[in-house]
Amino acid sequence: MKVGVIGGGPSGLAIARMLSDRGYEVYVYEAHRSFAVKPCGWGYPTPESDEKKYRVFSEAVKASIWVFKGYDVYLNDDLLFHSDKQILGYIIDKKQFLENLSQGIEVERGSPARYLGGGLIRGRSGVKRFDIVIIAGGFPAQPRRLDRILAVQAIIRSPRIEDAEIPELRFYSDLVGYAWVFPEGEKTARVGVGGYASRETLEKILGMVIKKRQDLAKGEVIKREGAEVTVSGVDWDLARSRDPFYVGEALGYIMPVTGEGIRPAIWSSIALFNAIENGNSYEEELRKLKLTRFIGIHRKILNIMIKMKPNERDLFIKNVPEDLMLDLSLGRASTIDLLRLAKIPELAMILTRYAIKII
Repeated sequence: MKVGVIGGGPSGLAIARMLSDRGYEVYVYEAHRSFAVKPCGWGYPTPESDEKKYRVFSEAVKASIWVFKGYDVYLNDDLLFHSDKQILGYIIDKKQFLENLSQGIEVERGSPARYLGGGLIRGRSGVKRFDIVIIAGGFPAQPRRLDRILAVQAIIRSPRIEDAEIPELRFYSDLVGYAWVFPEGEKTARVGVGGYASRETLEKILGMVIKKRQDLAKGEVIKREGAEVTVSGVDWDLARSRDPFYVGEALGYIMPVTGEGIRPAIWSSIALFNAIENGNSYEEELRKLKLTRFIGIHRKILNIMIKMKPNERDLFIKNVPEDLMLDLSLGRASTIDLLRLAKIPELAMILTRYAIKII
């Protein structure tokens, strides 16, 4: 059976890898001449037990270039939480990760392909027919525009990065979003900010974050980049589509609060692989995933933050328990965790004010 995949990112190459290993004839179209062109933090959380049995997840860990131990969380430049006790995740070499997944798979690079319908894809080399077509082209491939925010980022090289194993998250009362510092070794860091704000505002916040740390302020900005990030949650109409199928960010399968995309991309591809292999509904396979529930919870949290005034957002963030903040950051918060928020008096007052249902 011939499968055409439009998009050579984590979701496209994950589904291509799994189907190819099972004997399908897979052909991937990648719009760019190299992988991993879209800017991102390249962060990847430590795998859970149910992820360790899949090769695609182990390939991500193999491509890690730096380990994170702990975190610093700030609100309006005041330190809320600090930890240096546990390994929380990795910075991976996304380009190498995708190169590894693509081994043995035919990939047409530099080919911004278009699906014509009826199994026909037009790429740089002409029109080819496939039995199954999968759209994995990120937000540009979404049939309708899903909710997105802008993120901007600077890659900084410095003589020495302080606390090179500890990522930083910075929240601000007047921003629905957050800033980050992700070290990539002792001499390089990715510093960025994303949220519901204009590019001008985000660039201003980015400059402030850099100035707050002497190690970064004295460094050299070797690259500036920006991209939109989908924060809508899953588009269930697309999940019901069979011609074509959609995976990853094209489906809205990305963590709305944090923007984490690599792990969700892989899980959406696993759901589609199971649906194809077993003749099941793709929608049903997606709904079985824990991460699908976590994505829904993330979007509820985001909806709450959007409705709040800055002073309420300040109060909300200050009163979120540290362990719940960690679970949210790692995309592992549950419905029970949300109920905990409703039992905190300061937060219950805000939720009642806006008639927000936590579940």
